Amino acid sequence: MKQLRDSKAQGSALFTLVSGIVIAIAVIYFLIKLAGSGSYADVAQSSETATQTRIQPVGQLTLGDGIPVGERKGDQIFNKICIQCHGADKSVPNAPKIENNGEWAPRIAQGFDTLFQHALNGFNAMPAKGGAADLTDQELKRVITYMANKSGGTFPDPDAAAPADQAASGNAAASAPAAAGSAPAANAPKAEDKGAAAPAASGADGKKVFEATCQACHGGAVPGIPGIGKKDEWASRIKQGKETLHKHALEGFNAMPAKGGNAGLSDDEVKAAVDYMANQSGAKF
Repeated sequence: MKQLRDSKAQGSALFTLVSGIVIAIAVIYFLIKLAGSGSYADVAQSSETATQTRIQPVGQLTLGDGIPVGERKGDQIFNKICIQCHGADKSVPNAPKIENNGEWAPRIAQGFDTLFQHALNGFNAMPAKGGAADLTDQELKRVITYMANKSGGTFPDPDAAAPADQAASGNAAASAPAAAGSAPAANAPKAEDKGAAAPAASGADGKKVFEATCQACHGGAVPGIPGIGKKDEWASRIKQGKETLHKHALEGFNAMPAKGGNAGLSDDEVKAAVDYMANQSGAKF
């Protein structure tokens, strides 16, 4: 019995030894196989382009509405960013609400360039670019134009190919036929007739210029700015004389920018608009 037990013990030990050797060999084999896998590559697969392709993320994240930066339009930017302060139902101090012409009028009067610089660099409590650092300058111009024009402004489309002075020339050309078809200046009705301003000798239409540019501030809704037809507000200004009013309008005066912020207007168009507003408010220019 003792010999039988010794024989079984020896057999068990031998089996354990052989099994351990087999397992060790298998482990070493698989380690070598793993270390050597994928170690072969040609020149093309090792190029910079191939490397960048292999290490790029498996998935890509698109933020917001998926519109590429630089291609967002004014209304899209407003509805995603600017609406937080400039929305019609907001009450953020010193942030003019969209479609509130009274709040926007003095800002529009400063001119587009001033509004753009304020939005680009930040102004008072408003951070640069409204806090959206990824906005391009062109996108910023689009959203400024969108908000201002929804609130009484008449800024040209920043994406339009034609420059502002060409647009102004078109307006002047459009008014020329009306001037050509009217009676000669010598036979024109005098300015005092019903307080209406006679067409300027240059052919510029003061009423059209007023409606397109000046009405935002001189329509009568902005405190401190004389509203058209309000003789008491215009009386002291009319006393200064036509030349002084022309100079103020052309060069800017107090908070009013040169040419009412519309650099595309000609001098004759500005003068015609001044004469129209003054004559509608008690002057006889």
